[in-house]
This record gives sequence, C-alpha cells and structure tokens, in this order.
Amino acid sequence: MKLLSFTLLALLPFTLTAQDTTIDMHGGKEHKMPSAIPTQTPIFYGKVLEIKPAMGYKYLKIQEEGKETWVAIANAPVNVGDKIGFDKRTMMKNFKSKTLNQAFKEIYFASDIYLPQKSKGPKSMKEMLGLGTTVKDPHAGMGRGMQPTPEDETPAKPFVKKERYTVEEIHMWRKDLKDQMITVEGNVFKVSHGIMKRDWVHIGDGSGDEKKLTDDLVFTAPTTSLKAGDKVKATGKVIVDRDFGYGYFYKVIIENAHFEVE
Repeated sequence: MKLLSFTLLALLPFTLTAQDTTIDMHGGKEHKMPSAIPTQTPIFYGKVLEIKPAMGYKYLKIQEEGKETWVAIANAPVNVGDKIGFDKRTMMKNFKSKTLNQAFKEIYFASDIYLPQKSKGPKSMKEMLGLGTTVKDPHAGMGRGMQPTPEDETPAKPFVKKERYTVEEIHMWRKDLKDQMITVEGNVFKVSHGIMKRDWVHIGDGSGDEKKLTDDLVFTAPTTSLKAGDKVKATGKVIVDRDFGYGYFYKVIIENAHFEVE
C-alpha cells in the first residue's frame, strides 16, 4: 500500500500539491516548502487499532512490531485498520488527557505522518472527506471570501471584563477584546517553529466547540521553548481579522505573546 507523506505543523485540513504543502492552522493556513521539511527523522510504522478524538487531536492506539503504542496526531483522515507512519521526536511520559479522562504511561505527539494514499492524485481535504461545494467543511476556518454567519457575530453572552479569559471567551468576545492584552491558562496542543519568523503555539483549556473551531487559540511569539503537553499561562495582544497574506487568515489570534510554564 502506497503511503502519502506530509508534515503536520498544526491542525488540518490540508491540500498537497507538487510544489508545496498547505496546512490549516485551525483557522489559518501554513505553507511549508518540502526543502524545509526534515528528511532525516526516523519513521516508524504500525496498524491503527483504536482512535480517540479529543480537542483537535486524534489519539491512536497502534500495533507496532507486536506491541501497542499510543500516538497523538492532529485531525487527519485516519481509520481503524490503516497502516500509518509516524515520527517519535516528541514523547510524553505519564501524560493525562483531561478531555478523555485517561492517563498514558507513554504517548508520542507526532509531527511527520504518513497516511494511506487512497487515490492516484493528491486531493484536498474536502475531496478526501467527500464534502460537496454546498457543505461547509467544519475545519476550513475563515478563509478569504467567506462571510461570517450570524452566530459568528452575535456573542452567546454579554461581554464581561476579566483578569483571565477562557479560549472560548476569546473567540466569542474577540471584537470587544480587540487590541487588548489578555491572559489565558491552558495546555499546549502544538508548537510550529520558525514560520514567517515566528513560533505558532496552539493552546486549549477544555472550553469551546471543536466543530466551531473555538476550542483552540493560536499565540505567536518570536521564539519559544514550549512543547506539546506543557501547561502554561499565556499573555498577548488580541488581533482580530489578521491577514498575513498567502492564505494566512485568522478571525482572532494572539500576537507578541509570552508564556509562563506552570
């Protein structure tokens, strides 16, 4: 079985082309040229035995050379029974998932993933999921040309000034918080280093709705030493409708952030 290779810098969906890799950063997109993708990282292979979705990730129980291994990846079209490849650069010991209410003695947070190639040519995530043009892809985010729906523009509850906000509240009250400094406490889902001269840190705190993309908030900083699984207090400036160009568009993003690991 041929495997389709890609590097997960953040949450999907993605579109593969012959020239570059496009990856949705849970509301924005990253373009990473193949020359910048590590090629020397060892890749391990196994069969998917079980899948547990949680907060923008999929926790996979994989049968690898006669033993069972847990691997966490960003959302991707993986099915039980698929043979996949993954890297082991980031391993967490005694990791507790509050969403799953499950502890893992060892779990790998993989960045380089190889999935079964189920078609002769590359397809977009919409095509891979069988979504038509009249169906909104829940992971497409807010791209150019898309208009906000009424529920996007009407907060579920009135704005309240707080010392600390939840991830969901930042999304909900983004217009009220525009250009203000805010603080959020949560867990690091994913860190993407050195993209457009900054690091991109995905943080969640258990609030929000994955289908509405309000369970994950992106912070940017010139550089960080954070890793997936870190519990942090993050502070930064709320930027609304941030368009970096080249498809990098965010309804809300936190810039010039600094972090305290707890």
